[in-house]
Amino acid sequence: MKRLTALLFVALLVADAAFAQGAKGPAMRNRDPDTLVFVLAAAPQPLDPNIYTTLNEAQIMREINETLVNMTPDYKFYPGLAEVIPTVENGMVSKDGTTYTIKLRKGVKFHNGNAFNADDVVFSFNRILHHPKSSSKSMFSAILSVVKVDEYTVKITWGKLKDPSYATIPLTSWEDRAKYMTPSPYGPALNILAHYCSGIEDKDTTEAAGADYGTKIVTGTGPYKFVSFPNPQEVNVTRNEEWWGDPKTVAFKNIQFRAMSEQPQVNNVLITGEVDMAFNLSKLDLKAIERAGVTITSKPGLTIWYGVFSMASPLVGQLRNGKLDLSGTYEELDSTKLRRAIFYSINPIPFIRQVDLFNGQAIPANQMMQPGFLGHVLGAPAGTPFAEFSEKSWYFNRDKAKAEFASLSPEFKAKLGPESVTLVVGNITDRVKIANNVKDQVKTTLGVDLIKVIPMVNAQIIQMSKTGEGYDMVVTGWFTPTGDPDYTCIIYNGDSIGTGMNGAVYNNAIVNANIALGRYTQDPKERKTAYDKVQTQLMTDKPYFPMVYENVVFGTHPRVGNIDRAIFGTKLVDLHLLTKQF
Repeated sequence: MKRLTALLFVALLVADAAFAQGAKGPAMRNRDPDTLVFVLAAAPQPLDPNIYTTLNEAQIMREINETLVNMTPDYKFYPGLAEVIPTVENGMVSKDGTTYTIKLRKGVKFHNGNAFNADDVVFSFNRILHHPKSSSKSMFSAILSVVKVDEYTVKITWGKLKDPSYATIPLTSWEDRAKYMTPSPYGPALNILAHYCSGIEDKDTTEAAGADYGTKIVTGTGPYKFVSFPNPQEVNVTRNEEWWGDPKTVAFKNIQFRAMSEQPQVNNVLITGEVDMAFNLSKLDLKAIERAGVTITSKPGLTIWYGVFSMASPLVGQLRNGKLDLSGTYEELDSTKLRRAIFYSINPIPFIRQVDLFNGQAIPANQMMQPGFLGHVLGAPAGTPFAEFSEKSWYFNRDKAKAEFASLSPEFKAKLGPESVTLVVGNITDRVKIANNVKDQVKTTLGVDLIKVIPMVNAQIIQMSKTGEGYDMVVTGWFTPTGDPDYTCIIYNGDSIGTGMNGAVYNNAIVNANIALGRYTQDPKERKTAYDKVQTQLMTDKPYFPMVYENVVFGTHPRVGNIDRAIFGTKLVDLHLLTKQF
C-alpha cells in the first residue's frame, strides 16, 4: 500500500511538473536565455537591403539597416533616420507634392563607428535604382532624384515618365531619370520610404567590401549588428549597445536566425523548445502546438491567394483577330463566356476550412485589393459585381456557370475535351492543393473534367507570365509589403505586362487610368475613388478570381512578449520591439 501511495505521489509530481512546464512553454534545454532563435522559411540571400528583396533576408536586415521612415503594423508612420515625418504642414513637402525635404538625425553612427550623413542616403538610393543587380528598382521607380542639400538634409523629388513609350528605356543613372522623367506627386511616397529595401547603407564600408558585402561584412545603424553568416542556413546578430534609439529597450541580447523550409520540422522545434518564433507552420497541427505550451498568434495578413485567366489564351482569354487584345476594351467572345463559367463554378470557402490547407486561418476574398487598404471596396454596392458575393459561397453560382457554358457555340465547345484547359501552379504543396480543388469544383459544377493541373517551378511560371502563353490559368499568391494599394495594383496594371507580375496580361483602359490617378495624387479621397473603380472593373471583366486573404500565423514561446505590436501583415517582425517575459 505504501509503495502504491508512493507511486501515486510521484505520478502527481510528474503531472504537476508537466502542467507547470506547459504553462511556461516548452523546455529550453541547452539554450542561452539571452538569445532569441527565429525561424526563417528559407535560406537568406546576402544581407544587402538595396539589392535583395525576399522576406528571409529582409527579416534580418530590418534589424541592421534602418529606413528614413518607419511604419507600425497598422500603417502609421513615425520617424526613423529622419528627424520628423515630412508633411505639407511642417513645410517639408512642397505644395505641389513633388518634393520631400528630409532632415536627418544627427549623431547617429554605423555599427563600425562611421558617422551617418546625407552622403549615405544618396548612395543607398542610387544603389536601389541603378545597381545592375538591384531587385527593388521597380518598387522605387517613382523617385526622380535624391539630392544632398547639406550634411544632414536631403531632397527627394518624385516623378513619372514624360511619355509612356519611355517605359522600355532602362534608367541607369540620375541623368537618365532627369532626361526621361518629370516631377509629379506620388501617393505612396511615405510607404515606399518605409519599405525595408530602402535601409540605409554605409557608403564607405559598402564600397570597400566589394563582393564580401552582405555575407562577410554588413553594417547599419539599427538596434542589432551583424556577427556572422557561418552557413547558408544561419545568421547571428547581437544588440547594438550604442543604438541611438536606446539599447535598453531591446530585450534580447542576441538573435540567431535559422532557415527551415519543412513545416513539420518547424512545428517540432517549436514544441521541443529549440526555437522561439516561427511563421511557416503546418496549420494542420496548430492545436498540438498550443497543447505543448506554444503561443499561437493569428492576425489579418496582407497576402491574397488568387487565380489568373490568361488573356492570351484562346480558351479563356481575350483575343482580337487571333492576337492578344491590348486595345483596352474587351468584346464578348466564347472565351469570355467560358471564363465566366469557370469563375462561377468555384467556391473557395471550403479551402478555408480544409485542415491541411488554411485550417480556418483565412477569410474569403471578394476582390483583388486586400481589406484595410485604401481602395478595398466596402460592402456590396448595388449594381456592382460585389453584390453577387456571399460570405458562405463566395461568387459560386451553379445556374450561372451552367448557363454560360451552355451558351458556348458548338464550334467552340468542340475544342473542350477532358483536361483541355491548363492550370499551372508552383510546385508547393499548398498551391497544388488549391489548384486541384479548383479542378474538382469546375468538374462537379459543369460536369466536364475541363482543367489539367500542371505543377512547375515558380521561376518558370514567372517567365511564362511575361507573355501569358503556354497556360490558360494560374493559381498564385501576392502580398503587399508597402501597406499601400499602389503595390497591389502591379499585378493588374497594363504597364506591368511583360514583367511577369501581370500573369493575366490584362490591359484595360479604365483600370490603367485609375491606377495612374491613384498613384500620382496625394488626395486620399481621390485615391480611394480611383482604386474603387479599378476593383469594380476587375470584377466585371473577371481576368482573376480572388480566393482568400490569408492570416499571418506565428508560433511563439510564451517567454516572448509584445507580439501584437511587433508582427506585420507581411509576416515580418520588428524583433527589437519584443519583450522577454521570463
